Amino acid sequence: MYLDPGFGGMLVQIIVAVVAAGGATMFAFRKKLRAAFSKDKGEGQASTPPKAGQDSEGEVIDVLADDN
Repeated sequence: MYLDPGFGGMLVQIIVAVVAAGGATMFAFRKKLRAAFSKDKGEGQASTPPKAGQDSEGEVIDVLADDN
């Protein structure tokens, strides 16, 4: 069986692409992955109060809006 000399380079590119795609996927879902593997599931914890300028869901409140 004949293997082309370019096959080795192609194989290295495939391996690098798989590792890069896996790393990018883990980076994109890092919060969910960290929550899945953490010991504390957060069931008994109280939620943190919203910061100044945010409503209860964490959305930014427009204080300059005119409601009239």
